[in-house]
Amino acid sequence: FVSGFLSSAVFGTLVGGLADRVGRKKVCLAFCLLYALSCGTKHFSDFNILFAGRILGGVSTSILCSVFEAQMVHEHKHNAYPDEWLVKTLSYMTLLSSV
Repeated sequence: FVSGFLSSAVFGTLVGGLADRVGRKKVCLAFCLLYALSCGTKHFSDFNILFAGRILGGVSTSILCSVFEAQMVHEHKHNAYPDEWLVKTLSYMTLLSSV
């Protein structure tokens, strides 16, 4: 577990810049691939493959906790939705992610 948290801490600082350079939608799609690969490594018993899976999981977590929210805020502002909708959505996300 520690390797996943450390990779999230290291790559979390790089994910935002990457999303700015290549686009948030592409990075969100990369999340899907990275997370699927991370989940796939759980079917192996080799330590190196499991370790790589934890690293991929950490990178995926960094993307999930930053780029998806940035994309949501951008789309919210772009479509000129009321600001209180964004506040409610973010509060529901926080509440329900802890359940």
